[in-house]
Amino acid sequence: MRIPRLILLGLCAALAQGLTAGDSSTTLVAFLNRIGGEGAANRFVVEVEPGLSSSSADVFCITASEGKPCIKGSSTLAVTTGVNWYLNHYAHINLSWNQLTTDLTAVPLPLPEAEETHTCTADYRYYLNFCTFGYSMTTWTWERWQQEIDWMALHGINMPLQIVGLEEVWRRVLVQYNYTDDEAKAFAAGPAFTAWWGMNNLEGWGGTTDSAWFSRQAKLGRQIADRERELGMKPVLPGFAATVPSDFTKKNPAYPTESQGNWGGAFTRPYIMDPSADKFPEVAERYYKALHEVLGTSDYYAMDPFHEGGSIRSGKYAEGYRAIFDAMQASCGDGSKWVIQQWQWAGYQATSLTAVPEGRLIVLDLFSDGKPCFDTYRGYAPQEAIYCTIPNFGGRTGMMGRLATVAKGYFTYKKKYAGVRGIGAAPEAIESVPVCYDLLFELPWLTAAPDVAGWVADYALSRYGQENADAARAWDILRTTALNETGGVQGPHETVMCGRPALTMNAVSSWGSSKVFYNQQKFTGAAFDMMHAAATIGTSGHAGAINMSYDLTDVVRQTLSDYAQSLLAAIQTAGADLNSPLFQARKDLFLRLILDTDRLLGTNRLFRLGNWTETARRAAAEVEGATTATADWLELDNARTLITTWGDRTACEWGLRDYSYRQWQGLLRDYYYPRWNYYFNHQPGLLSTPAAGWFYSEWNWAHELQGEWGAAAKGKQIKAERTFYTPEPEGDTRTVAAEVLGRYILALPKSATSTTYAYRGTDNNYRNSLTVTATQGQLTFPPVVNASEVESLAIDFNNDGTLSSAETTSRSLSIDVPADCAVAKVKGTLTLTDGTTVIFGADLKTAFPDGLSAPRSQVAPSAATAIDGRPLSPTLSCRAAQPCVRIEAGRKLLARE
Repeated sequence: MRIPRLILLGLCAALAQGLTAGDSSTTLVAFLNRIGGEGAANRFVVEVEPGLSSSSADVFCITASEGKPCIKGSSTLAVTTGVNWYLNHYAHINLSWNQLTTDLTAVPLPLPEAEETHTCTADYRYYLNFCTFGYSMTTWTWERWQQEIDWMALHGINMPLQIVGLEEVWRRVLVQYNYTDDEAKAFAAGPAFTAWWGMNNLEGWGGTTDSAWFSRQAKLGRQIADRERELGMKPVLPGFAATVPSDFTKKNPAYPTESQGNWGGAFTRPYIMDPSADKFPEVAERYYKALHEVLGTSDYYAMDPFHEGGSIRSGKYAEGYRAIFDAMQASCGDGSKWVIQQWQWAGYQATSLTAVPEGRLIVLDLFSDGKPCFDTYRGYAPQEAIYCTIPNFGGRTGMMGRLATVAKGYFTYKKKYAGVRGIGAAPEAIESVPVCYDLLFELPWLTAAPDVAGWVADYALSRYGQENADAARAWDILRTTALNETGGVQGPHETVMCGRPALTMNAVSSWGSSKVFYNQQKFTGAAFDMMHAAATIGTSGHAGAINMSYDLTDVVRQTLSDYAQSLLAAIQTAGADLNSPLFQARKDLFLRLILDTDRLLGTNRLFRLGNWTETARRAAAEVEGATTATADWLELDNARTLITTWGDRTACEWGLRDYSYRQWQGLLRDYYYPRWNYYFNHQPGLLSTPAAGWFYSEWNWAHELQGEWGAAAKGKQIKAERTFYTPEPEGDTRTVAAEVLGRYILALPKSATSTTYAYRGTDNNYRNSLTVTATQGQLTFPPVVNASEVESLAIDFNNDGTLSSAETTSRSLSIDVPADCAVAKVKGTLTLTDGTTVIFGADLKTAFPDGLSAPRSQVAPSAATAIDGRPLSPTLSCRAAQPCVRIEAGRKLLARE
């Protein structure tokens, strides 16, 4: 067992949870049995001891008692955080979205050798973004919500945003203001779009007037909020942001309102009430009364007027902010605080800092990891602020993190500005790259930024439950590549597989980028290392293997995605003649790549479209009197629409299309592949896009309507045969990962400890990093492919810059070196039948070192293949009565841009 890290007690002010040991014992037993299986609580001693903290700070202590691991905490939430620390750092069990529960009833639970105590340095540990309720939580059932709340408790979160049930709140308010029940319900957006309705960007999109849905949301919302309170959290509830339906004044002439403008090119924003109107306090009071009836009370209320470009002609911004605060104060009390997002603020939004009384506004510096604004607003003085990260935008699939930036950033800004009193994650979507969240929520329990290299090494052990050199090496590579983004790009770089077809593609979504920001050679090496680790760890059966299945899928998926970008560029290079064999070979390879990636993703539940669509359909079971139409509405008008067109045609073409694209099994095969197939093959010899654009085909797929891809007429909307996607994995991740890596990537040995990775179907220039040395009159390229795949092997023997037929051989990996060759390192080119070229350095200086032509003793060539992925040891490879060849290599890795 590792020696535990002992952290000195520090001081911090934390939110008082108001729980006694007696209040929490039942809660903690139920919590442990939920995350670890019935009976798991019997294997721990857990105690709430408020006296552990000499202030209001949260403290946990890990020790041993009664022959069991003992976790003591100053509050219920401190105990649950300590449980997670113990599981990761002692038992080496990592619970994340791909595995939210595990069986703790039989696994070894080592006893701590010394007492380890941690004190929190963050008053506020915030979690979620309005967008998360759309891009990830759209139709979660209570079962899934329970697991997420337990995940929050494991990570010490004490301020989770909670907006489920907002639909019913507004229904109760509007029926008091001349709205019929159906009119009131029509104001609310559908579950996939509630986030943007809650942020005052739109109204009604994707919604329903089904009363049973509103009842379901109200019940679920209260369950969520109450469970959060039970575990010691204080939910951040949606407060009154002075916004009402755009037709509110038409129905209520005595209540003046003002337009905020449109959002997303097509959506009418809710209107803002005149803050000086006599009726303003009345509407706010009725809103809070309904809110507290549905969701209960809290100390924190989220309100974001003028979000993402909203503005008013009257200029009553300061008055508006003060009126919003006064309304919260009147209905929620002196202890209430306003939580506001700082996201691309205009100058008038910054007036909130002084319009609200000091200390009553908590500002979420939403994008602290990519574009921190603490310096711009002087730490948001005189208000409080939270250092936040946005690990993902839109739910777009991709591996990206800023581990080093985040580890230092929280402590840097906390030290610089006294008002920075918390840390938070504000992802637009979750269930991806869990390492980012594990690091983030450990930071408040440390006294200084950790050494990220050491932390990641510990994480690899916790993640898989065992030491594994290949896994450790893979994670160290990930730490320095995909998890070390240092710019301000919004989300992971985007895969061209999922973009609207074009030979040149700089982004898939309107605000993203497809530029790879790290060394692809290194990252590809991590994929092979992970594959080798999986051979030992496994991908099923125990907690570490289940985590490996997810990680291997994700890392290989990312490797193939990066490769796709290079392959598309190679297709463009070959595109002068669309009927040429080279163009045809490369575009066929690209289409096959999409389908093979789909098959890989199908081996893990979290990468399957069926996991998303079946969740939507299961939510209908929680709606009283639900029918198939209810399930279809949840799946088609909400879940599928969000991840494809997002809005109607205007909003789609304005820029929202593919903002939430997903690299998921089923979606690649049935949505992205048909687009690319139409583009490449609809009219042979002519790259083709639909005359009416892509929208109608995309909309038809999302809504199960009939019509070929590229159909020009919107009127072709006949219901197609239902397509149901399943969440159950198919195939073994290790087997499929090995197959697809071998099919698209050549692992070329440079030395006994180093490998160069070449992309199939592309031009790979490794002249300065890969050297093949000729000896005794022959040069043989490493045996990574069969000779039948070789189009030609050419060496510029006379070093004149050209390759003649005399310098070229076909269908062979070996070529004889003429006696009059240049005594130099020259250019060599291997060309394969699938359009792959590998340019390398051919060292001819020792082709005839001693003038001997007699046969040498034979040494069998290496049996390793490209699928192995491990560097081949330098070997002698020759045939009887033939000169021998020795393979050498330089040490420098070639970075591919």
